[in-house]
Amino acid sequence: MKLIFYGLLIFSLTKATSQKSTPEDSQYVAAVVEFIMSDDVEDNIRNYIHYIEEAAKQILVSISAAARSNQIYVVVNGRELMDCTKNDTGEPCPELKEYIFNTNVVFDRNGAVIDRYRKINLFREYSHTPALSPDLGYFDTDFGVKFSHFICFDIMFQVPAVQSVQKLNVTDVIFSTMWFSELPYLTAVQIQQAYAYEMNVNFIGAGANNISLGNAGSGIYSGRAGALVSIMPGVPTTRLLVSRVPKIPGKVSGKYPGPIDDSLTNTDNLVIYTDPTLDTHVSRPLVPGFQEFTLVDKDVSCSFSIRLKNKSGDAYPHFRAVVQDGSNVYVNREIGVAACLVVACTTEDFKSCAQRYKNEESNVEIENLVIEMTTFKNTYNETLQCDNMLYLPISVRVNKLPLDPTNYTFVEESPITSNGSEKTKNEATATIIDRTKFLFKLNKPQTDLVAFGIWGRLFLNDFDHSNNESKSM
Repeated sequence: MKLIFYGLLIFSLTKATSQKSTPEDSQYVAAVVEFIMSDDVEDNIRNYIHYIEEAAKQILVSISAAARSNQIYVVVNGRELMDCTKNDTGEPCPELKEYIFNTNVVFDRNGAVIDRYRKINLFREYSHTPALSPDLGYFDTDFGVKFSHFICFDIMFQVPAVQSVQKLNVTDVIFSTMWFSELPYLTAVQIQQAYAYEMNVNFIGAGANNISLGNAGSGIYSGRAGALVSIMPGVPTTRLLVSRVPKIPGKVSGKYPGPIDDSLTNTDNLVIYTDPTLDTHVSRPLVPGFQEFTLVDKDVSCSFSIRLKNKSGDAYPHFRAVVQDGSNVYVNREIGVAACLVVACTTEDFKSCAQRYKNEESNVEIENLVIEMTTFKNTYNETLQCDNMLYLPISVRVNKLPLDPTNYTFVEESPITSNGSEKTKNEATATIIDRTKFLFKLNKPQTDLVAFGIWGRLFLNDFDHSNNESKSM
């Protein structure tokens, strides 16, 4: 295996003392690097070594001089070359040619390679080959935590994003990424936090940084507690993020760094794309005051209860309610999507929606917002040993960061039977349930929301146009 490194995550690791974390400890320490990429591979490697040493300084008070590589676990991401024109690959070759994979490699405290994961779902990586088989990445540690790990666009798909957690029964996920943020549902820190929340896992994400292309966003998250530390910088940034991580996701104690807010002067320097299909969805403009209504798109309905307060002058920004039951296409991959959303717009034109605005120009307060989504009931895939759907609570503010989970409530409500009535505890368990409801509401007024809603992935509706492979609900 020949690997050219271009990304870095550092995990650990240890307690905030010189003693290693053990299986009996209630937490471990993790670190990630938001990293500016260089075309000079040797320069990247020198920088990696620097940040490994810097992480060790922050995490360990003292280390044994004999400990190899600072006695921490390290995950690196890079391009792996498998040359099947030679006979020393150590694995079967489908064809006699060179294969290039996007690969995570895991090193233990002694510097030994203990796992490798090849990216399954590629995004505009025309020189790369998808993993030849959908093998999951995972490894055990000496402090009693098993990690799964995957790469960037993989988070959008059932394999590995859902399967690796549910089949392997892990509560801690490692994520290397060069993410292209897209409003309103898929900005980097927004999707990282939403995934950690709904999957109820500790999520450790390290992002490459190139703001002119839209690449930024790293963080460490703990289940329903949200971000222990996160960053979505608007300027070129290389920065080490370190936090204690509870072994039980969401069970946080003590102080944590929390989200690192960007300077207001830097906010608009990061390129953020917009879903080009958004204005084709069913929508309704919102008006000042109280409004209550339902929007329907095919088999998904969204009931909205909203109160907007216009503080002075003409309302700005404008807001719309949106519902979607359909699909989005990303590089020949058509993905099934169901969504309910309230989104900010710079004008009354739907095409202006999902755009950031200057917070100081806002004169609209969202006093109350409740979304009730009636949608497809989740099912279980016996073959993959994981769920066929994933519904995420998404939000993003003007500062490019999501709301703290204390600011909202997200719950699945009563499932619905096939005859349309809600299932009660006294009904026979033999009743077929094919619909369900989700409730997503604000817990306090907000003045800087760009988007707030439920984004569902319907994996059975996915279609790979490059392979002409589809699934059907």
